[in-house]
Amino acid sequence: MLLALGQFVFSVDTMTYSELQRSRSWSYASNSIAQGRDQHQYTGVGEETVTIPFLIYQSHGFGNRQSIDDLSEMADSGSGYVLIDGSGYLYGVFAITAIDETRSHITNRGVARKIDGTMKLMRVDDDRIQTDKAVTTDGQEV
Repeated sequence: MLLALGQFVFSVDTMTYSELQRSRSWSYASNSIAQGRDQHQYTGVGEETVTIPFLIYQSHGFGNRQSIDDLSEMADSGSGYVLIDGSGYLYGVFAITAIDETRSHITNRGVARKIDGTMKLMRVDDDRIQTDKAVTTDGQEV
């Protein structure tokens, strides 16, 4: 398993990816003061997003076009799904906010041989999920 979003498992058979981009932010309020630099106060955790560029090249054994429809159905539900990688690292609960795809290498039947795309996720939990490091069977942290 490369990565799992809920029950959807990223693999060579479903959808492959070569990178995962994660963006996190923190919020600060600004207060202006006379004859000085603005003062800032920490107000909390901001947004966290994950972007996953993917590739489906079904005729060469990489991925399946149906995977895009499966992920689209998950997005249609509006639900959040646990995102976890193959080492057991738990990112949190994320909702799918966008799936962009580009179909190329079109056959004479109009079927795309290659699909490049990007899936965008937004974290929807509020740190209520345990995010400790994964522990192997011999008790070592990963």
